[in-house]
Amino acid sequence: MANINLTNEHKPLIKAAIGIGDWLSARPELSDDDVALVKQIQQALTKLPKLNDGTLAMYGFSIERGSEEQGLVRGWDVSLEYFANDAEQQGGLEIFSSYIPLPETTDKAILAQKKQAEVYFHWAVGETCAFISPEQQIQWITEVSNPELLLEKGARLRIELVFGQQYAEIDCEV
Repeated sequence: MANINLTNEHKPLIKAAIGIGDWLSARPELSDDDVALVKQIQQALTKLPKLNDGTLAMYGFSIERGSEEQGLVRGWDVSLEYFANDAEQQGGLEIFSSYIPLPETTDKAILAQKKQAEVYFHWAVGETCAFISPEQQIQWITEVSNPELLLEKGARLRIELVFGQQYAEIDCEV
């Protein structure tokens, strides 16, 4: 069994990450099997800082606006991964958000907005995440504490769930 080194400062992030699962589970579009996947992922998160060998658990959601030609994809994800005998699958814990303008751009104003909107926290197995600013932590927690506020009419909500070999992708209209 491996460890993710968490400090007391990290606990609000983990609590918010587990809270995403509560929101996902309450979505009417999820089947009973989907909700069971969410619960398994949440259980893996509640075991932290312990991380079992063979863990592959991830959930997240994205909100897509516009089209592939002109749009925006915002996402919030939590991922746990650890396979002791596979050097490429020792990701540890990742908590992040993404901001993807469509099409890709080099516009400095949009790239500045992207930089401000995205956060990324990573705990490698056996290490402590050293790159957590209080502002970014508050930003991520605030955004995921009430995801309904992020939804806009006409947007598409996409939910992804992974636990071991089980995978689900659910598209929802908002």
